[in-house]
Amino acid sequence: MDKRFIDQCELEQLHLSGAIQPHGTLLMVDGALRVTHVAANLDQFVPAETGIALGQPLPAPLTQWVAELGGAVGSRLLLEAALVGRSGPLDAALTRNAQEYVGIELTPNVPGDISYQPFHLGIAPPADFDELHARQQDLVQRVFELSGYQRVLYYSFREDGDGEVLAEARQPEIYGSYLGLRFPASDIPQIARILYLMNPWRQIPDAAGSPVPLWSDGVETADLSYTDLRSVSPIHALYLANMGVRASLSFPIVVGGELWGLIACHQSSPCLLGTSQLNTISHEVRSHVMAMSAFFAQRRIQMLDSLVYRFREARDILHAEGDIVTAWPKMAAWLADAFGADGATLCMGDEYANWGVSFEDSALKVFDPWFVEQQGESVWLGDRLGRQVSGFCLSRIAGVLAVKAKLAGNEFLRVYLTRQEYIHEVAWGGNPEKPVEYHDGAIGIAPRRSFEKWVEKRLGRSRPWENEARLLGLKLRELLVEIARDV
Repeated sequence: MDKRFIDQCELEQLHLSGAIQPHGTLLMVDGALRVTHVAANLDQFVPAETGIALGQPLPAPLTQWVAELGGAVGSRLLLEAALVGRSGPLDAALTRNAQEYVGIELTPNVPGDISYQPFHLGIAPPADFDELHARQQDLVQRVFELSGYQRVLYYSFREDGDGEVLAEARQPEIYGSYLGLRFPASDIPQIARILYLMNPWRQIPDAAGSPVPLWSDGVETADLSYTDLRSVSPIHALYLANMGVRASLSFPIVVGGELWGLIACHQSSPCLLGTSQLNTISHEVRSHVMAMSAFFAQRRIQMLDSLVYRFREARDILHAEGDIVTAWPKMAAWLADAFGADGATLCMGDEYANWGVSFEDSALKVFDPWFVEQQGESVWLGDRLGRQVSGFCLSRIAGVLAVKAKLAGNEFLRVYLTRQEYIHEVAWGGNPEKPVEYHDGAIGIAPRRSFEKWVEKRLGRSRPWENEARLLGLKLRELLVEIARDV
């Protein structure tokens, strides 16, 4: 991955673009209800008799709308057919930003079809992962039907930041499937992910539309973090064009306050949905998220309960053998099974004992002092040691879960659960190592043009550690701390 491209994406101040998309118009008011910003296209949407003017007090009935808006940053008020515009009724969306300004977005009211009735997929948690996956596909199919978009994806963020398509629905004539493909983390930079957390949806009806500038009366640049009309990043517009996408619509999947994934809708031609349609789809997504969050919470509780039970066996082995050195062959076998490891190493001072497929002497001499002296974490996981550990030599071991507990005299008791190199293939949506395809003379570094399936043969990595591995590691450290007291 070209670091210049990643840096360019992350430095782009998306919320301070100073422009909006052309399918609607925007005005902003300060705490005194004075209009501080207006979009250059205001007159195209709002008749002059409405009385909206830069630097002037906000006219009624818009003042009443602001009074109904909550006072907290991020407060949102949606009003359908709230104002009579030049070409028909306009929907209004009011939001309060971190600058304490209120943004008023006005967009065409698009009447919802009578088939757009709430069809809640249910908030009861799924029984297992199979049912969760089935519900993910059900949600994608539901959004596909409600939105009318040509392709809908259930896009999940992996722990390494990359994305993966877990479910897909598409019209028969749409070429190619993204199901099961991964996309590099740089495709959706962190600055964009933060904005997804702030908004119930992100609609881009026409990525090729020309941005409309915001005029101000001399105050600071407007913060458009909570404004769906916010203009499209030139890099993102080019990215969509390279995918053959003209209209895009996304709904965030937020679990535990973090962006877990997205429902992403793609269309090769312009497409505008109204507030009622967006609200209906957003409600379906939120219902799904509630059920999934409950499922993860239940699974975490069950896992924590099982950890207590599982580590009783480890304690029984220790008590039967008397000390960890004597118990190590049995203990190592138990740990390897519990953690899905290929081998295990116990280190005390300069002494160590191996079991199974563990570190070679040369590899241990590099990793052990690195973990003890340079790692502040007591539990550390890695699956590509050749890149993660400076000076790590050629080794059959590519991954490790490392745990340490302090002994008397500032030494550490260390346990390393090791995994061998696991050569496997990963299917990507385009070559993730080639984001720079051409220079267009204006944007500079541009996103890749091909999203055809590209298969990477991964070397130098182990099987990735499961989500519960860190919790298991923390439980193992509790046991090592107990042992350290007795040594």
